[in-house]
Amino acid sequence: MACNPIVVRKRGTSRGQAMIESVFVVIAACLCFLALFQFGNLFAAKMTLTHAATRAARARSVGLNHWMVEKAARAASIPVSGKSLVDFGLPAGQTGLVPQKDIGSIWDAALAISPNSPKAQVERARVPEYMGSENEPTSREILDYERWDEMSVAVEEPLSLDGEAPGVLEVTVHQRQPLLISLISLLEGSLKSESEADEEKSRVMHGTYSMESQYPLYMENLNW
Repeated sequence: MACNPIVVRKRGTSRGQAMIESVFVVIAACLCFLALFQFGNLFAAKMTLTHAATRAARARSVGLNHWMVEKAARAASIPVSGKSLVDFGLPAGQTGLVPQKDIGSIWDAALAISPNSPKAQVERARVPEYMGSENEPTSREILDYERWDEMSVAVEEPLSLDGEAPGVLEVTVHQRQPLLISLISLLEGSLKSESEADEEKSRVMHGTYSMESQYPLYMENLNW
């Protein structure tokens, strides 16, 4: 009578297999979380740039020149324009920034910060002064952000300004936004130059808005 062989499995082998499977699951979960978080950031940037295009279109629709239109778009894009490059001269501890300490104290400080921090109040108060600046060099002393240099405002409007009928103008605002993770740059980073790899770490987002241009009906402004 033949006997079935006894199969002996080592406990260490099953434990190692479970650990490897867990590592793959954790990596996949982290990638999914980062992808969702990144999509949320890009969606917020898209909505903010669309709002910036709306503000710029409204400014142009009443006959304001290109500099005023660009300032309107920049001011509306502050939430997604990165860090401020202007020193507001606030005392230490009144900037509203989270101190760089251990994780627990950072979390407690973040919960204690008011949305209307002194820094945010100063920024909000400087927006009217920024809108009244005469040129770009003087405006940068009032407000300036790291991603404003990567912003462009394109205005398309009808060439006929005879005032017979309002035309439709369209404003598009472009701005480069950083990416948290880019699988393409990770896989092909060794095959690309440094400048090309940096471009893969960001995406150009845009917002567009169209509206009727009313100013030809009541004023002549041919110096766009």
